[in-house]
Amino acid sequence: MKAHILRRMILGWIVICSIPILPAQDLPGSSLPGSSTTIVPPANEVAPAAVVKKELDPAMVKEIKDVVKTNIFAVSKRNINMALSTIHPESPTAESSKDMMTYIFARLQLKYTIQQLEVKEIDGDEAKVEVLQVTQKLSGNAAFRDNRVKMLHTMKRDGKKWKMFSSEALLIEYLKY
Repeated sequence: MKAHILRRMILGWIVICSIPILPAQDLPGSSLPGSSTTIVPPANEVAPAAVVKKELDPAMVKEIKDVVKTNIFAVSKRNINMALSTIHPESPTAESSKDMMTYIFARLQLKYTIQQLEVKEIDGDEAKVEVLQVTQKLSGNAAFRDNRVKMLHTMKRDGKKWKMFSSEALLIEYLKY
């Protein structure tokens, strides 16, 4: 039972550290017959204004990106203390992340490559960061499938520093060589 739980934790952590972005595809089949409908607002009704994307503070964007880069650097160097320093102390995954890193660092040498890193939004003391990353096995005695993962990290402030609070895998692609 413990091995099953540990395996799921490892897979979850690997997913967090390696989610890919794939190009969109058209749905199969042909389009539906007919023409599109245009809705015209009544003369006395004003159409809603276009959504304006909030301008992000470049200094804050750099701070947030640096935390993600530090986290990836730390796990690639198997530096558990440095990696943990990038995780928010109130994160629900802080303890399981430590256990997962301990397990993986003892069994695998992985290579992490960030292909895309974009701060999507900053709202007060919370930010959303999308990361496309490739994780490849260099060596080790545990099973591992190279993958590309697209992750959405939620960052929160811990005092004046940004830290990783939670992560959601948006897309996983297993690579074949």
